[in-house]
Amino acid sequence: MVIAQAVETVLLVSGIVMLVRCAFQYAARTDNWHQVNVVLFRVRSLSNDELKWWYAAMISLSLGLMIKVLVLFLAH
Repeated sequence: MVIAQAVETVLLVSGIVMLVRCAFQYAARTDNWHQVNVVLFRVRSLSNDELKWWYAAMISLSLGLMIKVLVLFLAH
């Protein structure tokens, strides 16, 4: 169980870091730091490099959440 929780934490933190990197890339490219929420809501406006980080972040966050739910169900 400890290993699963460690993997879950690593995946969730990595996903958040990747999402932040994507947001910084978008903001640097467009010089628009006020609409960084585009990274979460308007994915079509992202460049190819930003999309790679976005997809990696979503996969990492999804796997982390799946492991968290699995650990919760197996613990009880």
